[in-house]
Amino acid sequence: MTVGDELPELPGIDKVDGLRRMMNKPALFEKILRDFHSRLHDSPQVIRATLANGDYSTAERNAHSVKGLAGTIGAMGLQDAAKALEHELHDGHMPSEATFAQFEKELRIVINGIAAGFSIASAG
Repeated sequence: MTVGDELPELPGIDKVDGLRRMMNKPALFEKILRDFHSRLHDSPQVIRATLANGDYSTAERNAHSVKGLAGTIGAMGLQDAAKALEHELHDGHMPSEATFAQFEKELRIVINGIAAGFSIASAG
């Protein structure tokens, strides 16, 4: 049995990488994953709302936060999608629908996986 075997399947998350970043402490990793879910499950809506208000810098900061936290938990696909979104926002442009759709898709995979893996009720 390897470290992490007691964790559920987590689509979009490299459990080995995430656990390594949590000093191979599954309980800590679970706590971080639950926190990630509660804090970021509505990130696409939050970013869209800030963009609707013309606040590109706040939208960019939100994408940057998702990028960093995704890397922390081993969600590399989400990290890459958030990085692309952050890059487009940094240039002061409305992100392309393709970039935003990829970000939403990757986030949904991770959020839904955490919710299913740890029996977290859907927030919406």
